[in-house]
Amino acid sequence: MKQFNQKSTLDSQYLEKLQLGDELGLRYFMSQYAEQLFVFAYRITKNREAAEEIVSESFCKLWFNRANASSLQAIKSFLFLITRNACYDHVGSAFRKTVDLGEELLWDKIENRSDVLTDIIYSELIEQIILELDKLPKYQAEVFRMTYLEGMDTNEICTTLGTTANNIYFARSKAMAALKLVFKKKDISLYGIIAVFSMF
Repeated sequence: MKQFNQKSTLDSQYLEKLQLGDELGLRYFMSQYAEQLFVFAYRITKNREAAEEIVSESFCKLWFNRANASSLQAIKSFLFLITRNACYDHVGSAFRKTVDLGEELLWDKIENRSDVLTDIIYSELIEQIILELDKLPKYQAEVFRMTYLEGMDTNEICTTLGTTANNIYFARSKAMAALKLVFKKKDISLYGIIAVFSMF
């Protein structure tokens, strides 16, 4: 509980910095959300460079619209909605696209949108996975990340890592076993999280 309160206080301090035009505020929120946004963008675009560029642009838009950043929830909602729209623009699809509003008007629409809430729940599941992956052996974490967060198949992972399918299966199995144990203690189904990933 104490750790949660400390983070909440830190979040509020950096929110104020962002509102006042201090770049430390922007950097803080980049450190909090960049990886989640990248995974989210990559799942839609299937293109690493495009996902990185879209996420970078989303933070630029947050910076230029910082005067409207009234709360932490508003910042997170804004980032995910802007990122999602840019991803659908990139893949040339109007499917699930939500905006033809300027970013300034968008702030008035985001906090109560059920579709944005779905994206944020998804991002929080990603965050849970990422936090636990950081505690696993590097190779296992990388194989799991490539498989479930980046949607790569075994052959692609073998080529990227220069290894064999057996090594991939073994590392993935070890990572799954470790994560299942962690999430079981938190009363969260790892398979349920992976099923959610497959929807995006």
